[in-house]
Amino acid sequence: MLQFIRNFAGSWVVKILFVLLILSFGIWGIGDVFRSQTPTTVAEVGKVEIGREALDQEFRRQMERLRPMLGGNLTAEQAKRFGLLDQALQSLIQRTLFDLAAQDLGIAVGPEVVKLRIADEPAFRNPQGKFDPTLFRTVLRSNQLTEDGYVAMIQRETARQLVAGAVGANVTAPQPLVQQLYRYRGEKRVAEVVTLPNASIGDVGVPDDATIKQSYDDHQVRFTAPEYRALTVAQLSPEALAKDVKIEDAQLRKAYDERANEFGTPEKRTVQMVVVDDEAKAKQIAEAAKTKGFGEAAKEAGVEPVTLDNIARNDLPELGDAAFALEPGKVSDALKSGLGWHVLTVTGVTPGAVKSLDDVRGQLEAELKKEQALDAVFSIANRVEDQLASGAPLEEVAQAQGLVLTKVAAVDSTGKAPDGRDAAPNLPGLKAQLASAFQLKTGATSNLAEGEGSTFTAVRVDSVIPAAVRPLADVRDQVIAEWQKDQRAERAAKKAEEIAAKLKQGAEAAAQDVATQAGASFAMTTPFARDAQSVEGLPGDMVAKLFAAKPAEVISGATADAQVVARLKEVIPADPQAADADLAPVRAAVEQGLQNDLMAEFAEALRAKYPVSIHRQRIDQFFASN
Repeated sequence: MLQFIRNFAGSWVVKILFVLLILSFGIWGIGDVFRSQTPTTVAEVGKVEIGREALDQEFRRQMERLRPMLGGNLTAEQAKRFGLLDQALQSLIQRTLFDLAAQDLGIAVGPEVVKLRIADEPAFRNPQGKFDPTLFRTVLRSNQLTEDGYVAMIQRETARQLVAGAVGANVTAPQPLVQQLYRYRGEKRVAEVVTLPNASIGDVGVPDDATIKQSYDDHQVRFTAPEYRALTVAQLSPEALAKDVKIEDAQLRKAYDERANEFGTPEKRTVQMVVVDDEAKAKQIAEAAKTKGFGEAAKEAGVEPVTLDNIARNDLPELGDAAFALEPGKVSDALKSGLGWHVLTVTGVTPGAVKSLDDVRGQLEAELKKEQALDAVFSIANRVEDQLASGAPLEEVAQAQGLVLTKVAAVDSTGKAPDGRDAAPNLPGLKAQLASAFQLKTGATSNLAEGEGSTFTAVRVDSVIPAAVRPLADVRDQVIAEWQKDQRAERAAKKAEEIAAKLKQGAEAAAQDVATQAGASFAMTTPFARDAQSVEGLPGDMVAKLFAAKPAEVISGATADAQVVARLKEVIPADPQAADADLAPVRAAVEQGLQNDLMAEFAEALRAKYPVSIHRQRIDQFFASN
């Protein structure tokens, strides 16, 4: 057939057949590839569409917020089970609703407000507490944000806050509710506590071989070694890349010129000024000051001068240029600002100082290297992901892209080696990857994941050592120690029952005497509230039981190494009418709750105005487990 086509490819019949074939593909086959596009909208709020990318970014933000609480181990599948994907979607919907409300109300946030908010952000301040432009750019870059994008985000967020503030403004908590909650939260109790350490039981003997074997069989989970995995870890970090970055002198000079204001101390001045309401009076003071002096002219006009010590030009937004153009000792003309009419005089000048390029060469070079390394690390990470997705071996990818490979002989899911030590102390990004590494099959490689400090990590499972019960011969001493520990706890618990029985006989049974006779310790607690986590050795569950008990009632409990018996001694009510009663925190909590309720009602009203439509099937498809 192929030979036939070759022989007759030049004939007009075959050419017509090829044209028809191409047209058929254009109409029925290939055309569909260009015309058909999978919709990526996951929800609509009114006429605003929320796309897959926005949901994915918000989902990842939610994961990053939760991950530290889980010891750094959180996979996307676990996050979905925790409900973070739905939470991310609802968060985007809520923001969009408030954006639409702000637009309808005509709320616009100007550049001055944005500038102030950026300057107030702690993440952009240096150790001296001042706004640092370099740090600002670095933080934005590490979060893959542009300055324009961040400004737009601040404008939207501020507009939302203004809407929310208007909804929750002037909420007042009902006084009876505040007082009742104060009584509930402020009530305190005092208890007598008898603590019997399990170790006080003393020698319980050594079990025979049959008992040892039985204890070993009954508690094998105690004597089971966890699953270990041998891993190959590949890491890409800005610090490693920065070592190989070369900065030319021309780059240094350009960066120095662009950021010269960061490498010097601005000129500062001490300025005296008076402020009056009308121009004529200001001109009169300015004219009189030229002959009588500034202070005397102000005194005659009945105005008290204000002294601004050691201020920079930017500290006087409307008057800075005039103040810094004025010769020391001279008096300005009448100057207009938003506050009125001013007359100024300069009484002191602290000259500015500028560091030379040589003075800041080391610092500037290090910063430029870090910036370039941060720029490079993300582009390299994208190439690494593409290569790993294509099935390239981890060693090949690491060699091509400059990743550092490290072998970990054996590590459990918590990051420990078989000897109980940290399996990889020099790989701080590994622990965050262990959850996914322990879900991979042997030979499989994880996705490249970004960690702290923009360090990217990928892990390959080289081998798996399954969890297994250690042989009795290896853990015999541990089995005996655990049996003895259990025996002491059992005997101490029986002794605690006897202590509780004596305390229940009534107030005539002195708790301290009962404790002494039993070889236990006694303590009278200080007054404690119901939210106390632990008081005089009382575990949290016993604190809750004491707040459900009546005076003289006895309760029992245990800690990891002791038995605890407590008798409620006294109930101290909280009086909201007392002179020292502080109802402010309770009132604030109630008002916050009311504001939250109002916000929820307002959000529901917005949903009625701007209908919300969620494409659940698309979300399930986009975020399906791999």
